Amino acid sequence: MVAVEGAHKTPAPTPAPFNWEVLFPDVGADVGDLQEPRCFPGDFLFGSATAAYQVEGGWNQLGRSPSIWDEFCRAKPGLQCANVADDFLHRYKDDIELMVETGLNSFRFSISWSRAMTWDAKTKRMVPNPEGIAFYHALVDELRLRGIVPIVTLYHWDLPADLHHELDPQGWLNPAIVDHFVEYAELMFNEFGDTIDMWSTFNEPWTFTTQGYGNGQAAPGLRKSDTNTYTVAHNVLLSHAKAVQRFRELKSESVVHPDSRIGIVLNADYSYPLNSSDPVDIAAAERKMEFGLGWFLKPIVSGEYPAIMRERAGDRLPTFSSEEQALVKGSYDLFMLNHYSSKVVTDCTSPLSHVNCSKQSLGWERDLGIDETRPPPGARLSSLNDEGKHNCNWFTGYPQGYMDTIKWMHQHNKKADILLTENGWCGNETIDNLDQLWYYQSYLGEVHKAITKEKIPIIGYTAWSFIDNYEWGSFKPRFGLYYVNFTEMTGKKDADYEPRYDQLTRTARIAAKWYAQVASHRCLDGRSRNATQDLHDQEVKFSTLLSNLLICAVFAPIVFAVVVSASAIRRRMNARSAESNEYTPLLG
Repeated sequence: MVAVEGAHKTPAPTPAPFNWEVLFPDVGADVGDLQEPRCFPGDFLFGSATAAYQVEGGWNQLGRSPSIWDEFCRAKPGLQCANVADDFLHRYKDDIELMVETGLNSFRFSISWSRAMTWDAKTKRMVPNPEGIAFYHALVDELRLRGIVPIVTLYHWDLPADLHHELDPQGWLNPAIVDHFVEYAELMFNEFGDTIDMWSTFNEPWTFTTQGYGNGQAAPGLRKSDTNTYTVAHNVLLSHAKAVQRFRELKSESVVHPDSRIGIVLNADYSYPLNSSDPVDIAAAERKMEFGLGWFLKPIVSGEYPAIMRERAGDRLPTFSSEEQALVKGSYDLFMLNHYSSKVVTDCTSPLSHVNCSKQSLGWERDLGIDETRPPPGARLSSLNDEGKHNCNWFTGYPQGYMDTIKWMHQHNKKADILLTENGWCGNETIDNLDQLWYYQSYLGEVHKAITKEKIPIIGYTAWSFIDNYEWGSFKPRFGLYYVNFTEMTGKKDADYEPRYDQLTRTARIAAKWYAQVASHRCLDGRSRNATQDLHDQEVKFSTLLSNLLICAVFAPIVFAVVVSASAIRRRMNARSAESNEYTPLLG
């Protein structure tokens, strides 16, 4: 076992008294008013998610080497780092216990490439790190022991820094990185192929491509290029496709178990036209869907980039060779989707645009050419932080957008299962956030409608995130089902400290309590079909009893009168019989 096995126990918080009618408003309703419960299929996955750099901590433990995010957060002023994060590395067993208590049957996490492998200067390759791999074996084994399906993401943005710097051009800009990634993926398939049911090669390539290589807001912080984003995305897609090819080869060799599936986690906001009657706005909204979700979805389905991207980017958008096209097309076993919010879109050339086209980032953003600064009417904005600002200025709560995004993906292959891999509310440091509760209730309601009314084959839902965590620069945005009491030292750039057992404790939010009921009963309304049937049976029994009482109330006086009259007649007849010595039978 690895060193983390002896980790300290996190003290369990004392639960506060709770009013369940906040979660399920119809709990106090009359039985006759209860509708058929909104339930999910028996094999539906109710899960939650995290990512290695955001929760693990132990940035220099178990043989881990720095990633590009370790470097980026230290180099950029105003950013916090995730040296300690949630200390998941040492508290994973406690957190899995909470998952069991929350009724989860799946857990999505990422493997840190820079913990599982290290750079070998002699061979100029990444090589296995036994200590790091042992940790992930311990994590997977504990999840399976507790009946939770592990869902593994191979790359969640933490590229090993040594690999990034050794390549020229650096990192994902270099086509040589494809082989490096496939070697990493093959190592993981060999290590975990018989224990993992679902794999994802990448998490949100759109995000780390546009933010890391377009506007410079994420690691490695590159910008001012009209080709970088397209080059990176192309190399990511080829890395994905070749990893899937190797996955299928290993499955045929029985290294990967036959029921295991693989995909790539894509993300999208849904885009609505500012003026639904204006063809320019309609085109701008659809263009955003193609430049976002379509950028990676269309190649894995058809082997081609969206036509509108080719039209607007020209030869700056790479082209797949015939061999690459055959490799990329069909490189998925299921669709995987992250979704958080929706936007209202207009063309950046519109008189109503808040955006100056010429000031947009070179490349992808300027080629897209839209203004998406407006939320849909009626949308909820993210919670305010202690500075009175929205924690996530990109975030809007608009449930219908979830349905529309799911349908947009579904139309590209109506036979493909969909695993919803992230969805959650951007909150603040408060523990009981009713906006978060509303978000989960509303968005899971859309998922249920997508399954039951639209007949879309959705196989699972994954809440982001299980615990508050590092949100790529700070700990202020809070997405966790469980609140974490981060300390001032948590985000220090060069702090090398071990948090005490009473720090970083987890406390269930109101949404976690609701989600636990839903996951346990597999129904949205706080009760299962069996529970509803029990209520119905009780109602029938009560109605039968009430009917019998009513019958008694109506006929009792009549029966009483008959009995009294019969008794009087009997006394008179007995008296006569006594006089005549005749036998008269009793009236029964």
